[in-house]
Amino acid sequence: MTNLLYAEINIVGAVLLLLLLNNMNKSGSRDIPTDQKIFNACLLMNILIFLFDTGMWLTDGNPYPMLRTVNYVMTTLYYISNPLICFLWLLYTDYKIYESRSGLLKRARFYAIPVVVNSVLSLASPFTEWLFIIDKGNHYMRGPLFPVMALASLIYLAVSFVISLVDVHRNSWAENERVYMHLVIFPIGVIVASIIQIMFFGISIIWVTTMLALASIYINIQNGEISTDHLTGLYNRRRLKQHINRKIKLNNENNLLFAIMLDLDDFKCINDQLGHLMGDDALVKMASILRQARKGSDDFIARIGGDEFLIVGERVDPIEINQLIEKINSIALTYNQNHQLKYTLMPSMGYSVFAKGDTLDSFLAAADKEMYRNKQERKLKRSEYNYIDELSEYV
Repeated sequence: MTNLLYAEINIVGAVLLLLLLNNMNKSGSRDIPTDQKIFNACLLMNILIFLFDTGMWLTDGNPYPMLRTVNYVMTTLYYISNPLICFLWLLYTDYKIYESRSGLLKRARFYAIPVVVNSVLSLASPFTEWLFIIDKGNHYMRGPLFPVMALASLIYLAVSFVISLVDVHRNSWAENERVYMHLVIFPIGVIVASIIQIMFFGISIIWVTTMLALASIYINIQNGEISTDHLTGLYNRRRLKQHINRKIKLNNENNLLFAIMLDLDDFKCINDQLGHLMGDDALVKMASILRQARKGSDDFIARIGGDEFLIVGERVDPIEINQLIEKINSIALTYNQNHQLKYTLMPSMGYSVFAKGDTLDSFLAAADKEMYRNKQERKLKRSEYNYIDELSEYV
């Protein structure tokens, strides 16, 4: 009876998480932020664990030979998955704090070691009985090396908890309370549930606790959409400020923290002559061009108002910043040539590099000043070209 009850709870939990996962990705956008991709993986892994756990409960103690095989398969997958979901949580925490895809990929190689060790032991356990035992009556029991799996899972949660606390100390709780609340509390809840389940064999509360924590984070993510520009899907000014403040505090002195300010030339004419719907279309297309230009980097893109966009990132050399500007211009030029638009996408850009003594305002003001200078130069060149054309016609 208890086995059936736990199986029903697991199925309900899996269905609820599946609904959350579907709702998170209902937009169908291919440009999913890295943190959302990792969170999606956490949801999916929790769903799979519910299913594996259900298989274990329904087959445990059933003497049929085929069900004994199913029990072995479900238990092996369950043991592999336990540290894996905790590993994914550590990746999520790492990215939320450092906001660096390249840094995460470097650290992930070391993070993965306990997962790999546990996976090898799990796959060997049906033959060695290291982590778990399925007796002749098809009853599941913990093996002598069970603490290895439990410890691997708890280590991931503990590390994510510690790096969250370190960041709270560095940036203060008030700086990003909504994110910290979940980064700190999630591992505590799961650790407590894990300890209780380890101490009292036969109860199953870890994954229900995990489901409730992930559902809470899902609600937090949905509320966080106030940090996103509804038209372009890019971040807005509010989120931009949080990001730059964090980057200033975490900035590596070997890298240049830069901001590229950008707006569209003659955007007012597009709105006035073609209508605001066409103006919105131009903004969406420009956002797509910027996403394409930043592929493979950790650059942060925001729409800060009207036709103004801002890109924030880190590079080793100013040449690389100029190369990014040239890349944006090149992609925009190619887009204009390949699409029969009623308008032309022509971005003016200027950048600044954060220097010692700068504030957020001075940092952005410098980029804005350079953008305005670039815009004036472009206007002057267009005026000169028009004058030469008119002169040649007169002659």
